[in-house]
Amino acid sequence: MDLPAVAARTHDVCTAALALAIVPEPFGRRRRAMGFDDYVRHQQRADAVMRRLAPALSVAAMTTGTVAALTRPASAGWRLASVAAVAGAIVLTVRVHVPINERLRTWRPGAEAAGWREARARWERAHVVRRGLVVLAGAATAAARAR
Repeated sequence: MDLPAVAARTHDVCTAALALAIVPEPFGRRRRAMGFDDYVRHQQRADAVMRRLAPALSVAAMTTGTVAALTRPASAGWRLASVAAVAGAIVLTVRVHVPINERLRTWRPGAEAAGWREARARWERAHVVRRGLVVLAGAATAAARAR
C-alpha cells in the first residue's frame, strides 16, 4: 500500500476506535441517577482509562486525517471536517471535562463533596456535545471513505 492509502485506512480505524470509546453509553442513564458514592467510584474508574486512551486516539485520528487530506485531494474536505470535529471534542474536553475530572479525583466515597450534582450535570451536558462531535467525525470519515 502507498502512503495515501495507509493514511486513509489508519484514519478510518483511529476515528472508529475513538467513536467506540466515547459514543456508546452503556452506563449513561444509570450514571446520571447514581448517588455520590457510586458516581465517584464509577467516574474515577472511567477517568483512569479515558485520560490515557482518548488523547492517544484523538491525536492519532487528527494526524492521520491530516496526512490523508494532504495526500488524497478528492476526500480532503471530508477528512479535514473529521479532524476539525475531533479538535472541537478535544477543546471541549480540556475546557470542561478535565477540570471536573481533576476535582473528582480528590473526592472520596462517604464524604459527599459540595456542588457535585452541579459538576455532574455540567459534565453530562458537555459529554452530549462531545459525543455529537465524535459522531460527526465518524460521519465525515465515512463520507471521505466513499470518495
